Amino acid sequence: MRQRTGMEPGSDKYYIEKVLAGNVNAFSCLVEVHKDKAFNLAFRICGNREEAEEVAQDAFLKAYRSLSDFRMQSSFATWLYRIVYNTAVSLVRTRKGKVLSLEEFPADAVDFLSVSGNEEEAVAEYRNALINFALQKLPEDERGLITLYYYNELPADEISKITGISKNNLKVKLFRARQKIAGIVRKAEIKSVLLP
Repeated sequence: MRQRTGMEPGSDKYYIEKVLAGNVNAFSCLVEVHKDKAFNLAFRICGNREEAEEVAQDAFLKAYRSLSDFRMQSSFATWLYRIVYNTAVSLVRTRKGKVLSLEEFPADAVDFLSVSGNEEEAVAEYRNALINFALQKLPEDERGLITLYYYNELPADEISKITGISKNNLKVKLFRARQKIAGIVRKAEIKSVLLP
């Protein structure tokens, strides 16, 4: 039985070696494999599709330019997500826009019932909208942590490598972020109940 080396066609290492050997087009294979998760991470941090696309493109460009510095001590995905995370957090910190206020939350459950005839689907859509709204109220670094852990389903030790936050501190930050989300969701639900 042949032992896997990580250099099989289709693996990240295979394409990295191709790029480093001068095959620039091989980088597009890496982009294809990782573009959705890179965009989703950027979107959850930025809260804006255009900015997320810009961040993802910028992160891939930075990764391409720095590929010769990648030591393959972690996975390419971990290294790339660190670039996406840092790029998105930096962008959000420098922009002058404000975070949505609670009064700007656009809808209550009745609005979702009009879109979806199924009550279960409407409630699920409403909860999802509330959670996404709550995510946008969090600081950008906490949005990134929540996205990496719950949406990208990465283990704590990999998130620690991506963000540079110790595993113990990461657990504390995730706990606090969940508490904040729960508080924002409760306030939004109370607000929608009190609306005429």
